[in-house]
Amino acid sequence: MKTKYIDMTMQNYANELASNKSMPGGGSAAAYALTLANSLASMVANFTTGKKKYLKYENDIQKILKRTDELSLEIISMVDEDAEAFLPLAAAYKMPKETDEQKILKDIEMQKCLKVASMVPINTIRKCSQVLDIHEELSTKGSKMLISDVGVGVQMVKSAALSAKINVLINIKDIKDCEFVDNISKEMNKLLEDICQRCDKIYSEVLEDVR
Repeated sequence: MKTKYIDMTMQNYANELASNKSMPGGGSAAAYALTLANSLASMVANFTTGKKKYLKYENDIQKILKRTDELSLEIISMVDEDAEAFLPLAAAYKMPKETDEQKILKDIEMQKCLKVASMVPINTIRKCSQVLDIHEELSTKGSKMLISDVGVGVQMVKSAALSAKINVLINIKDIKDCEFVDNISKEMNKLLEDICQRCDKIYSEVLEDVR
């Protein structure tokens, strides 16, 4: 049985990513980046909890810790899900198209697989928004000793979101279902506009704090 990427050491995963294999790829790396962003949020919360200076936020910090634990399980699984979604698509590309019947069958399978493949990166963007919510809260309620980690976290959220966007686009460009493409494009663009604006705002505020 193939080892899951999430069970590999960081070095082994990096080696797999660097190889001439089609998996893992950019979509998996985007999910990995988001995993690290979520872990940074958890770290900030863990350093804040129990501190006298931040006792007024203790209930909120405990909720954050619970949420980052939940998100960790959801996001880290997407490191492998991206690769798993690519497998049937790769197989569809290799289907024969010598006869009209084969062409029709291949097209049907391709359309189905492209939709499935596009769902992992759009879900990554959705999760980016949720992780960003946590960093945004920590930027005011978290320990100021770790404000730089909030800055790093939001930049990784933004990177993961913009990286996932590329993987959405490359899959939906050949999808013939216009309604599906329109819906996923609208959701993606709305999320990205909000994510990028908030990430830039928080990062700018962090820069002011650390200077």
